[in-house]
Amino acid sequence: MGSLFSALNAAAGALNALQQAMDATQSNVANANSAGYAKQTPVMESIDTAANGLSGGVMEQTQDSRSAFADTAVQQQQSLLGQFQQLQTSLAPLQSIMDVSSSSVIPSALNQLFQSFSQWSTQPSNATNQTDVINAAQSTAQAFQQVASALNSASASTTQDLQSTVAQINQYAAQIQNLNASIAAGRGNPGLDAQMENTLENLSSLVDIQTMPGVGGMVTVLVGGQTPLVIGTQVDALQVGSDVANAVNGPPNATILDSNGNDVTAQVTSGSLAGLLSVRNNLIPSLIGGGQQDGGLNTLAKSLADTVNTLLEQGSTTAVAPFQAGSALFSYNAASPSGIAASLQVTAGFQPGQLAATDPGPPTVSNGIALKLAGLDTDPAGQINGMSFSQYFGSLAASVGNAVDSANTSAAAQAQSVSQAKNLQQQLSGVSLDEQAVRLIQLQSSYQAASKIVTVVDEITQTLMNMIQ
Repeated sequence: MGSLFSALNAAAGALNALQQAMDATQSNVANANSAGYAKQTPVMESIDTAANGLSGGVMEQTQDSRSAFADTAVQQQQSLLGQFQQLQTSLAPLQSIMDVSSSSVIPSALNQLFQSFSQWSTQPSNATNQTDVINAAQSTAQAFQQVASALNSASASTTQDLQSTVAQINQYAAQIQNLNASIAAGRGNPGLDAQMENTLENLSSLVDIQTMPGVGGMVTVLVGGQTPLVIGTQVDALQVGSDVANAVNGPPNATILDSNGNDVTAQVTSGSLAGLLSVRNNLIPSLIGGGQQDGGLNTLAKSLADTVNTLLEQGSTTAVAPFQAGSALFSYNAASPSGIAASLQVTAGFQPGQLAATDPGPPTVSNGIALKLAGLDTDPAGQINGMSFSQYFGSLAASVGNAVDSANTSAAAQAQSVSQAKNLQQQLSGVSLDEQAVRLIQLQSSYQAASKIVTVVDEITQTLMNMIQ
């Protein structure tokens, strides 16, 4: 009878182990399409009879197929993709603002201004020509104001995006905090592990992170591998700050601060947050000023105004002596280097008679100043770094266009890298329904065999008891 009971115990243990294995397999099938889920592989191990004094049999051990290497690779590639996609999104409005086509506001205004100078030079004393110059100058000032306003709006929008992105990062951190608490309370739950991996991947698209195993199966998350974001059940939230101390020529650059107020901007090297910081602190200030940059648009506006004003002030409103000095056509707020384009305007109260067409010389040329003004944009020596005003604006537009092209190319290439990383992750940890179907059939057959043993042992036992009676 002892041997029968031993066989019965072994068979019962086998049934339990097989049931656990089928549960794991069914869980795999149910979660085959769940984000972040890693397949659970049931492994049968024989029971050492000599060691525990039992009757032998088998026990089930479920192995998690999750690969930390594959998960980290996905997070890293996802972070780079997030950066390039954010650049695509943030740069698109700038490309339309800095349009270099002849129909764009600044190229069009500059063209009309120099055409008005040219027409004026043919009849310097003609009131209509003089009025056309003033009107063209007014249109030019308005064009600069319009573009400056659009760029400032883009800067403000990017700042808002920074705020919302940091808020989203902190929300994911709070989710990880809650998952850490749940994991610590009930370790080995593949559903919680799947939620954790999915949340980490979402977070990595916003900011580059490094994860480390913590106490009780919890996860520690570091931004840039240095700044703590989540440690166990503690969240160290990020926040957006301003680099006021180094704001010399315009609005301060945006910074990222840790929970203690320390500047950790340098540790943000990828993810959407890095893309936003690049546009907000580098590209937009290079156009409209900020931080320690005057901005190319302000440089263009100042150079145009100063050059035109200098020539007019060197000229004379009369063609013969005594010569009468001309007046400055443009004015701007020189106290704000990053606001020159936005404040550019025709000098208040400027009258047509104040336009000085005559170059006193010697020799005196009645339309000399007007001719010089008409030829400013075709001067081979250029006005700004060897470039004409139109060429300089084109270089600003080209910097935006190059950034857009680079972002588009990088995003396309990075999407392939993400796909490759996810394929590797799927190969190592993904669920194959075909594999699970075969395993389930095998387990069911084994379960039926073990059940048969229980039935046979029961029949034998009944027979022996009947014989004893």
